[in-house]
Amino acid sequence: MATPPIVLLPRGDRADPLVFRQGAHPPFGIRWYGVTSLFGHLRNFVSRAIATESVDSRDWMRPNPPEELLAAAGRVLLSHTERIGHPPPPRKTLAEVLGRPVWIDFAADTGDDRDVSARVGAMLASTYDVEADGGGRRLLPRGDMLVFGGDVSYPVATADEIYKRLVLPWNEELRRVGASSKKRVLLGAPGNHDWYDGLDGFGRLFRRRIDEPFRADDHDTTPRLGKRLRKRAGRKVGLVARTIHLDEVGGLYGLLIGFFKSVRAFFRGTTIKRRRRLVLRGYEPIQEASYFALPLAPGLDLWGADRQLGRVDFRQRAYFTQLRKQDPHRAVLFVAGDPAMAYGHRNDPGARMLAACRLSLERDRVLFLAGDFHHYERRTVGKSLHVIAGGGGAFLHGTRVTPYPEPAGPPDAVYPDGPATRKLALQVPVKLMIGRAGLLVHLALGLLASLELGAAHRSASALVVTSVFVSALLSLVLYFIAMQGHGTRAKRAALAIPFGAALGMLPMALRLAVPHLPFHAADGAVLVTCAFAGSFLFGVYLTVLTLLGLEHQQAFTVLGHPGYKHFVRLCVHPDGKVEAWAIGKDDVLADGDPLLIDRFDWDPNVPAPAKRPPPTNGAGGA
Repeated sequence: MATPPIVLLPRGDRADPLVFRQGAHPPFGIRWYGVTSLFGHLRNFVSRAIATESVDSRDWMRPNPPEELLAAAGRVLLSHTERIGHPPPPRKTLAEVLGRPVWIDFAADTGDDRDVSARVGAMLASTYDVEADGGGRRLLPRGDMLVFGGDVSYPVATADEIYKRLVLPWNEELRRVGASSKKRVLLGAPGNHDWYDGLDGFGRLFRRRIDEPFRADDHDTTPRLGKRLRKRAGRKVGLVARTIHLDEVGGLYGLLIGFFKSVRAFFRGTTIKRRRRLVLRGYEPIQEASYFALPLAPGLDLWGADRQLGRVDFRQRAYFTQLRKQDPHRAVLFVAGDPAMAYGHRNDPGARMLAACRLSLERDRVLFLAGDFHHYERRTVGKSLHVIAGGGGAFLHGTRVTPYPEPAGPPDAVYPDGPATRKLALQVPVKLMIGRAGLLVHLALGLLASLELGAAHRSASALVVTSVFVSALLSLVLYFIAMQGHGTRAKRAALAIPFGAALGMLPMALRLAVPHLPFHAADGAVLVTCAFAGSFLFGVYLTVLTLLGLEHQQAFTVLGHPGYKHFVRLCVHPDGKVEAWAIGKDDVLADGDPLLIDRFDWDPNVPAPAKRPPPTNGAGGA
């Protein structure tokens, strides 16, 4: 029995929820200052070290010619009878092959908390009933194509993490709507977290299969306790397990087991068996490389680009340059793992990617779709539209809370808006102090405090020298964190130095404040106080960076916030015009239907419109 369409109402200026639900079934959301993120941080360092040596697997990739990718998409989307009745001429587009508009679902930054991921999968699997522009109603069917904009799973997109955090919860929802009854196309452009695993997990999901018929590898590696928690219908047990950090205990256990297996395989001269294949129910991958080009409609192509962990490689540049030379006037729906702009500033990874593909937002007609920043933002740039839609399931990145810089100015739409972002940012110090993001910050500050206490046992001068050294070290670390955003060196230093000094001098001040206690009792009190008070102070620093517009992401890694999830459904007409609906939900785990976050049209055949003022509804600019 077909599932009835969901009536899609505008979000408008509805109030933001006061409380957001957390996932209650493992795998839980990543704690970015906890043990569960250690694997991601280590793989990040190793992958970037390898990339700096110009070790690049893209050199061996064979990208599909656009005509070949078009033929593959046609074979997936058309039945055998339809293929016989539609012999493919030499130069056609997907809209012409289908004889109707092409529907595309775009999602990015997926695969974090399991419960959140399942609800996003349910949103994407649904058909929507929306008010038409000219009156009446129209249906928004599930896309013929599902296009991912990078970072398929966290903290590292290994095959097992993708399976547990994306494939398994999404397939449960796709099964409910009978997704296997009709095949759809799957495409993806990788992001940095996909490259942390060398695209191994990414390739097992997105690379074209050569063994037909293919079978999914559904072996579930979740520990027995995790499986039991996942099968429980209620939320109480899972929330208690997360509150007492059982997920961190399980994460540490998993790291130790993985390390043991790696060492054993090394000494035995064997390899660790990996998951063979990842399959999203009802979707078939067709790409052979991490980048692709597909003609969508007359005058409009779909491009997906890959910068690895650095830049677009030579072969990829040659691939897109050749396509551009064939017809430099075609419009491009450009999908990438990094946006070209973020928070009103140029975002170098995405901007360099665009330039390497011989495209310009100001000069050319480009609809840029990207993730990486976990919020929604749409802005008009010259003849182009630039859309960030990174709400596919990962923790939230808030939008800008300060005025947008010139000449970019405010975007046409954002989600969540500035006031909502500000309220969330103010929660960071307390959340970090109580260990919501993990306890690595507490551990690091406790270790630094122990160095100063050890110096205090020697002499007062040793205590002072050690405290000054620790303060300088922490100031440097805080300055480096501020460098991830925007702002002058003077502004960064003006914040980093006093906060670093406060954190570095805190153990000495506390030790001198409790001289009447015995050494061991005083040391213990100082260590515990430094761990928690220092974490609070570090959270204040991250919050100040956000409120001043100097850095916008690190504070939200503390929150691990599950709210404001969304995806974009696009309708590409045979004349190249694109209609799009951003569909989302503030608290994705609460009852109620998804809402219309944003609605926009993009016609590459008409001149660039005048820039509109930011909307005043709940999804508008700050």
